[in-house]
Formats: sequence, C-alpha cells, structure tokens
Amino acid sequence: MKTLRLILSVLSLGAVLRSAEDNGMQVAGQAAHEASPFPPKQPVTGPGGSGYAHRSVKQTEYGEGGQQYWIIEPAQPAPKRAPLVIFLHGYSAVTPDTYRGWVDHLARRGNIVVYPRYQARLFSPATEYFPNVAASVRDALGVLAQPGHVAPDLERVALVGHSAGGVQTANYAALAAAEKLPAPKAAMIVEPGQGKSGGIRLIPMEDCGKFPAALKLIVMVGDADGLVGEGCARMIWRDTKHVRERAFVTLRSDSHGVPALRADHLAPISWSRPATDALDWLGMWRTLDTLMDEAFSGKPLNVDADMGAWSDGVPVTPMKVERH
Repeated sequence: MKTLRLILSVLSLGAVLRSAEDNGMQVAGQAAHEASPFPPKQPVTGPGGSGYAHRSVKQTEYGEGGQQYWIIEPAQPAPKRAPLVIFLHGYSAVTPDTYRGWVDHLARRGNIVVYPRYQARLFSPATEYFPNVAASVRDALGVLAQPGHVAPDLERVALVGHSAGGVQTANYAALAAAEKLPAPKAAMIVEPGQGKSGGIRLIPMEDCGKFPAALKLIVMVGDADGLVGEGCARMIWRDTKHVRERAFVTLRSDSHGVPALRADHLAPISWSRPATDALDWLGMWRTLDTLMDEAFSGKPLNVDADMGAWSDGVPVTPMKVERH
C-alpha cells in the first residue's frame, strides 16, 4: 500500500511539474510575442489616414443576381456632390463586407462607392461579368440622380479592382468610351488574375491598348501572391505603354515583427480590423487615395513607396515602384 501511494505521489508530482513547464513555456512564448516589434498603425492624417471628413457611411442595395450592386455614400455630414469610385471585387467576394475597411475608408474620405456584384452565382459564366458591371453602373447613376442621394461628380471618376475585379477594371478602362460609361481619370488594378498562375485564362480581358492615354494608372502586385502571380499584371503593363502616367507597384512582405506583413493574394481583404494592416493603410489605401487626388487635381503621378517603421524603429520593407 505504501508503495502504491509512493508511485501515485511521484506520478502526481510529475504531472504538476509538466503542467508548470507547459505554463512556463506558454508564458515565455507570450512574453516573446509581446516583446516583438509591432507594425505601423494607421496614420491619422493624409492619404490612407483615419482623419475622416465624414463620421459614417450610408449603404443601400439595388438589383438582383449578377446585376445586384451596392452604393456606399459619405454621411454625417452628407456632401451635395462627391467623386465616384467603382470598386470591383475579387472572385466570389460578392458583397462589400469582404472589403469593408477599404470601402468605408473611401466613403468616409468623401467618395461615393459603387460596388457591383457582377457574379450571379459562383460559377456564372465569366462572359457575363463585364456586361453586369456596365449595367450596374448605369443603374446606379440613375439611382444617384434621385433625391436623397449624394450626386456623383462624373468629372472625378476612379476605378479600383482586385483579382478577377482587376480584370474587370481593365475591361472598364478599355471599353468605357464605347459603352458610354463615366470616363475614369484614375485606375488601380490590384493583383489581377484570369485564373490560377500559369493556368488557363478563364476570364476574358479586353485589349489594354484601348486604355485612354490620359488615364493615371497603377498596376499593383504582391510579392507573396502564389495564386495568380504577376502574369496578368505584366500583360496589362506591357500593353499600356501608351498611357502617359503609370506605375507598376510591388507590395513586399516583411516578417521583422509580429504580426508579420504578408503581401499575398488576400492582402486587400479588410473584413475585420485584424485583417487590416499596414499593407492596407500605407500600401493599397494610401496609393489609391494619392492616385485619385493627383488625377482629380491634374498633378503629376507620384507613388510614395515608404511603408513606415516597426515599433523598434526598423523601416518596413518599402514598395518597389517601376515607371516607364
């Protein structure tokens, strides 16, 4: 009996020691995590910043199926007139919630955002995408002409699209004149893809040689985008040499601190605060804000490659910017 009690005591002590060891490792890991440098926060002022002119947004929904769309307007206060941003989502991201942070940022900065669904179903034919975009934009213009809405300034129109929406952005820029759609002065095409990197081109794309020469254009990729890669982006870049002001921008990953900044295909997603980071604020959001400011004021195109610094003062890896 004494032997049994001794064995049980030893086993119990071993369990306590193992538990203490596990807890110690967990505490040490947490301490190491807390001691790691953290990435830059959203700036308060300037492009990409949180110093918004409007306290909230007003979102309304119209249409159905592939011609469903959302209008997100600045509110509190609501301006009489505002620039128009046509936001074209990636494959299957059919509601604005996927890009909630970015969409609301644009609206609270003082822009009207039109977000076409363009995909009725997950496997809707890709040939329907752009016709649905065009139909949604036309219908949205009719809605915005009615009382109770901010009037769009059609002299200040910008396009932004991610992934499959990047291809639709290219289609819009190429076809706007022929389709009698509002002419864009700025376009930012983010990680465009017609299918998996190196795979079959599933999404039709117009000849980008039809882009207006006066369009201010940014083509952006992520250095860790293993889904669509750079193939489609480089095709657009190759075919737009006639565009007078343009830049090819590469977002670069940086794992110096915690959480790491990873410029993969999901980097533009901002459905929650944790999903939104310096790659958004200082990379995509600031770049688009600056592009629009320059396009609407007639200033020369300039891309700020600086990405701020980690909390220990080490600079975040800057974006790579290629020009003509």
